[in-house]
Amino acid sequence: MPRRFVVVLLLALVASCTSMQEQYKVRRSNISCDEANRYAYKSMQSLGYSVTEFRLAAVGQNGGVKGTKTDDRGNVHRVNVSIDCQPSEVVLSAAEEQFIKEDITFTRGFYLSFTSLADHGAETAAYKNEQAGGTTGGGVKIEIRPQLGLESKLDFGEDLDGGGIMAVKVVIQNGSDRTYELDPAAIELRPVEGSGKVAQIPLHDAAERLARSAAADRGEGAPSPGAAQLESLLRERALTTRKLRPGDKAEGFLYFPVGKYARARATLVDVETSEEEGFLVEF
Repeated sequence: MPRRFVVVLLLALVASCTSMQEQYKVRRSNISCDEANRYAYKSMQSLGYSVTEFRLAAVGQNGGVKGTKTDDRGNVHRVNVSIDCQPSEVVLSAAEEQFIKEDITFTRGFYLSFTSLADHGAETAAYKNEQAGGTTGGGVKIEIRPQLGLESKLDFGEDLDGGGIMAVKVVIQNGSDRTYELDPAAIELRPVEGSGKVAQIPLHDAAERLARSAAADRGEGAPSPGAAQLESLLRERALTTRKLRPGDKAEGFLYFPVGKYARARATLVDVETSEEEGFLVEF
């Protein structure tokens, strides 16, 4: 094959792939920048990629997600998603790192996953909640979910995992006709190995850890939040003590050491009878 023909063929292939990647570029004017960050992260997870880098996007500040996945043949796939939040829309581009970008499998998969979340994410969550009784039926429902890796950046703007802290999201809906006392200290995590329980990290200690890791992550001389500022942030998002009357909902975070956990146990106290009621959540 003449060399000139090979060059022309490669150029045509690159042009074709550029056009296809442009076709699968996400443009949305009906979602916020925060939603764009969340849907991008969730899409990477749903496609089986481990997130290795996550920069939050904001209006005037580009962000992005990088991830890796090893296929059945042992090949490592590295992918990158850019997030551009403009005043009137968000724009996302996804691609796999390749010498010649002829394979748009990831680009197309990300587009389909992201648009599905953007179009039906809130609707699907609302339907599932309604089917489960919401806060008006179905008894007491407790969701306890650890945030893994860089996911904490979505709610805190900081990498808690890097400071040895695992943020655990707790959502409790009281669909019963009873009133309960909620004490966050009565929520425990049980490790995969062993039969003991793991204590929560006090807010002050968690803030000190996070301040050190944030300063190290930004590098010497770069501005970083202090322990007092971070403690205020962690406290603002923490699950708090309160009464849960029929129809009430409570949500917030607890802070545990990073580790492998098998299950969580929550205990509520019936205000009328003073009896404890336990709930077990498997991970």
